[in-house]
Amino acid sequence: MSETTAIILVFITSFLWGTWLQARKYTGTFPLTSFMVWLYFASMVLVLVFAAVYGIFVPSDILGEIVSDPYRAFAVILCGAGLAIGMYIQMNVIDRVGLILANSVSATFGVILGTLLTVCLGGIPENVSMTVVWLSVVILILATFLCQYSGKMRDTDLQRKSVRPEKTQDTKAVFLLILSSILITAYPLGMSIGVKTVSSGVGFSSIACISLLSIGSFLGVFAFCAFPMTKNKEWGTLVSRQYKKEIAISCLCGVCHYGGNLIHVFTASVLSTAISWLLGRLGNMWTYLWGLYHKEYKGASRKTYTMLFCGIGVYIVGIVLLAQSFYS
Repeated sequence: MSETTAIILVFITSFLWGTWLQARKYTGTFPLTSFMVWLYFASMVLVLVFAAVYGIFVPSDILGEIVSDPYRAFAVILCGAGLAIGMYIQMNVIDRVGLILANSVSATFGVILGTLLTVCLGGIPENVSMTVVWLSVVILILATFLCQYSGKMRDTDLQRKSVRPEKTQDTKAVFLLILSSILITAYPLGMSIGVKTVSSGVGFSSIACISLLSIGSFLGVFAFCAFPMTKNKEWGTLVSRQYKKEIAISCLCGVCHYGGNLIHVFTASVLSTAISWLLGRLGNMWTYLWGLYHKEYKGASRKTYTMLFCGIGVYIVGIVLLAQSFYS
């Protein structure tokens, strides 16, 4: 796979990542616990079926790789569990305070922690400057701030009450988002220690690593959701005919979520985990573009639209700055 192909695939990944979060609003009263269990079950099935088909055309010994390094395999499974639990906490907060507000906090902490981990553990390609990497981080954080501020301007324009929680709950929401961001960075951590890349000579093949991550994600979210599902008597919703549509949406979200991860893990072996992780942050931009599609900014002033498009433009600048390092 060429570097250009890998970069294009990361952009496709970012679209999948930025899209599936939108689907939660179409699941109505379907419990979040059931939504997440089905999501990660579908994710695991997708990855394991792909691994089986992949093994037919590309001879590989996935089981042999895992058995030869069981401690690394266990660590990757734990990282998969951390990702899923972090996503559950983030989705829980999103249900209460809205996607855009939650995204602003998680995107900021996620990009810093994720980059720090992947750079330290996995390294970066020789032709990519560390200065460019961290400059891209700053630019992406600035883009998030501008887009978030456009949301505040929109609420003012429309004289609409903000979706922020009450002051007594505001600190709790931010704390939970920071906690979820820390847990979600288990994904790039798992990639850094689990995938053999151009900048790291140790680890598993891409397909072995993503298989372990998907298994860990399902087991982790299932174990984490077991208590609230029992407490709230929600086990029946997993198979209820009343929620056939919602279950299908949950599974489709899983296909987009881990379908993106599946593509991403292959690009990491070419670009390095750190660079593919940063390029994938373009997914945050899609959150705002979907907001435009759903007419969340309808009736806003020209200044508000200008601020939003400035933020989107800054996202693109940060990504282009990073991507062009491979061609300089």
